[in-house]
Amino acid sequence: MSFGAFYLGEASIDPIIERRERAGRWRDYFDLQLRFAETISDRRDIPFADAVTHYTNFRRRFGLGRFDEGGGSADWGRYLDGLAACDSRERRRAWTQEFYVQAPAERLREDWPTFGCFGSEPPNEHGIVRPHFINADSDGGIGPLRREKIDRRRAELRQLFAHIKAVYPAAARVRGVSWLYHLEAYRRLFPPAYTAGRAVATGRLRYDGGAVWGQFLDHAENVRSDRRERFIDNLKHLDPDRLWQAFPYPVQWTEAPIAVFHDFYGMD
Repeated sequence: MSFGAFYLGEASIDPIIERRERAGRWRDYFDLQLRFAETISDRRDIPFADAVTHYTNFRRRFGLGRFDEGGGSADWGRYLDGLAACDSRERRRAWTQEFYVQAPAERLREDWPTFGCFGSEPPNEHGIVRPHFINADSDGGIGPLRREKIDRRRAELRQLFAHIKAVYPAAARVRGVSWLYHLEAYRRLFPPAYTAGRAVATGRLRYDGGAVWGQFLDHAENVRSDRRERFIDNLKHLDPDRLWQAFPYPVQWTEAPIAVFHDFYGMD
């Protein structure tokens, strides 16, 4: 996952009835990703199974992790086998919903510390930190990015960066990659020097996480129908070499020295 991945937290024991209700809400969410995979399979002339693996976030929603981590490969193979047996998009969507109902809960990796609505990967070999946004605060029936919750979110970020500073003192920079940078409600949580340089990510971009797909769900996990319809319309004339253009909010990336965060959150 990338910064702003909009992971939807779940309990370690997720009742089947709850997951079935969520699968019902996500009918169109699964459908639009299947449409994307179908379009890529056709225009890039690659197997549909490969398109689903690399261009949907189904593996993560099924609690199987990233494809390059190797976990859950047997279960993922079973899902792809079932998908191959379906002769229409409607049946593919229904199979995806049913598979989700029986799948394990999605969660961040255990080595990624979390503080409220934010988590983080350890810094990579270049000292770059990549935090993640988690949709984990619906208190008061409102979303986690509402103005009333700014202080709460910034306090969580201060905790996160204090942890990184203490545990990973060699961390040097922060890099974000997410559709959420389009939103002023999200940008205001971070140092202006960090968000000012944001730009559309047009290079190599992963399409198997919430950094791309989170824009289609609201804080209550309902599909945003207006964005879905724009996306489906964009698929009609999709350039296979410019996939980001299909999305109502193309993923943006930004980066800044970690010292900017220390100053902004009053850590020094």
